[in-house]
Amino acid sequence: MSDLHKPGAVLDYPMGGMGSLANALVSGLERHGGQIALNSRVDKLLLKEKDGKAVCEGVVLSNGKKIYARKGVVSNAPIWNMVTMLQNSLPLEETRSIDAVTEAVNKIKKTADEMEMTGSFMHLHLGIPSDNLPDDLECHHSILNFDEDVTAPQNLVIISIPTVFDPSLAPPGYHIVHAYTAASEDFAEWDSLVNDIDGASSPSTSKARSYNKNPEYEALKAEKSEALWKAVECVIPDVRKRVKEPGSIELIATPLTHRRYNLRHRGTYGPAPPEGKDVWELVGSTTPIDGLLACGDTCFPGIGLPGVAASGTIAANTMVNVGKQLELMNELKEKGALQ
Repeated sequence: MSDLHKPGAVLDYPMGGMGSLANALVSGLERHGGQIALNSRVDKLLLKEKDGKAVCEGVVLSNGKKIYARKGVVSNAPIWNMVTMLQNSLPLEETRSIDAVTEAVNKIKKTADEMEMTGSFMHLHLGIPSDNLPDDLECHHSILNFDEDVTAPQNLVIISIPTVFDPSLAPPGYHIVHAYTAASEDFAEWDSLVNDIDGASSPSTSKARSYNKNPEYEALKAEKSEALWKAVECVIPDVRKRVKEPGSIELIATPLTHRRYNLRHRGTYGPAPPEGKDVWELVGSTTPIDGLLACGDTCFPGIGLPGVAASGTIAANTMVNVGKQLELMNELKEKGALQ
């Protein structure tokens, strides 16, 4: 927090919004011969035992299509979701033998069970008129009560107004406001509103989305979003009036929204340091299953965009020879991106 708000500190936002990052990644992948398959949920992994070792040969999509890997499968699913997919990939219990594949899956499950989990989020997404707001309105705000622990439920609220930097993200005369509680929501408060749907199940089934027809859900959503409204009022005092103006948008997201659309197990933001420690103890890109690599926020170096990008780089480097890695390092050095 002190680094973020100290004099001279900056917070970068991508011009064109977060979608511009996704588009850049797609462009790079396709430029190098890759393909992006949308609406292609992976339900299972193709696992087999070979020479006494567990091996992953590809994936099975929700429509039953099998895709075989040339070198291996890299999964960015959080480890808790990966475990569900792996368990779904094993034979039925009554026919399952304790072979190398089962043992490898059990090892990954043990790692997942021992990994601490952060809380979830409440989100407030607004589009409001910008008239009469200060010209020097700041983009980033952190609202918290210093008398309480920063991790206390709903204490820290982060607010971003990206249209301060990039007005093209909204129609002329409007601002985008995004406020959220920082991984401090207890998913247990929402348990009674959902069916037994885990993070690897399809979020689009009627069973998975039935919670949003429950009046108790709307009541809890309104109750839990109040902290967000009060925080935004510290920056834009008349925000509740502005959101009622024509053309405005008000969207409230909950831990259940986070789980449904982002496939986050129990709506979690990611791993937390083990109890009594201040640092993460995370696995690397390799797994006990040959041909199955991992990246994402449950791998080293952890949560956040920079950490996840680094984990993807580590997984990629694991799959190529040393000569290719040296070639890339020389290229980065020539561009001044490597000291």
